[in-house]
Amino acid sequence: MMKLTSKNLLFAVFFSTVALSSCNDRNKNTKLENEIAKQPITKDYVEVVTTGMNFELVDTISAGWTTFKYINNSLEPHFFILEKMPDNLGIADYKKDLFPPFIEAFKYFEKGDFPAGMKEFEKIPEWFYRLELAGGVGLTSPKKTTTATIHLEPGKYVMECYVRMPNGMAHVFMGMLKELVVVEKENEKNEPKADYEITLSSETGITFVDSLKAGNYTMSVYFKDQKKYEHMLGHDVNLVKIAHDSLIESLGEWLNTSDFKAFRSPAPDGLTFLGGIEDLPEKNKGFITTDLKKGSYILISEIPQALERKMYRTFKVY
Repeated sequence: MMKLTSKNLLFAVFFSTVALSSCNDRNKNTKLENEIAKQPITKDYVEVVTTGMNFELVDTISAGWTTFKYINNSLEPHFFILEKMPDNLGIADYKKDLFPPFIEAFKYFEKGDFPAGMKEFEKIPEWFYRLELAGGVGLTSPKKTTTATIHLEPGKYVMECYVRMPNGMAHVFMGMLKELVVVEKENEKNEPKADYEITLSSETGITFVDSLKAGNYTMSVYFKDQKKYEHMLGHDVNLVKIAHDSLIESLGEWLNTSDFKAFRSPAPDGLTFLGGIEDLPEKNKGFITTDLKKGSYILISEIPQALERKMYRTFKVY
């Protein structure tokens, strides 16, 4: 909060306002924590359900290690990334400040007028560049359920999916946007134990084993480093079962979100998306829990030129 330099009465009004605001914030947080405490503990995960262009889940959760079970009951591939909002901003600010410039820019892009589209991005507010990417569940195919665990700090988060419609409009603008409040009350859950480790690095790519037996596994995803790519985001990892290795090139092209014609539904045939971990900061870790059947798989990041940058790794399950 900025400091004021006014005297006497203005000082009194200012500090009484701050005190009242702080009290209200404490009361609000206490109320949220009490609501959580009253809820019966029936699940050790947060269930997120998509039936169309939506996210259905609770509004408030506790801080700490959090497992998300994402049930995609729609007919489209989806994912969700969590963005920690700065300055106690929320979903209303997100819609008011970001929807207009992004929607107008995409309209220009679809017409092929990229200079006009980029001009619209100049209207994006400064706070957007202070969003903190906090992970999420990777791409999930229609009628699939995927599971991921990440550590969440207290704050307000916005959950979104930006897979594109056939006309280029991102799913977030069609309703795939949800606010999630994480309160300071810790859930006291421990970091999961991993059977295997996946390491992501912009310098060395994705490292993982060449093969493993079919079965149910928990795999840690360690972000050795992180950087911003041409699509204004960092790297993540998606677990994909592929019908044939010849589809790897098509997958890489579809995931290139810097190409406005890419990342549109439907995804190429022969690819089954089984979740993953969305962008986390450097030195952070997330966990994927999945049941691997026999077949060919690929771990790949949703970044421009993922194949050329070695941000993929194939492996076999036998």
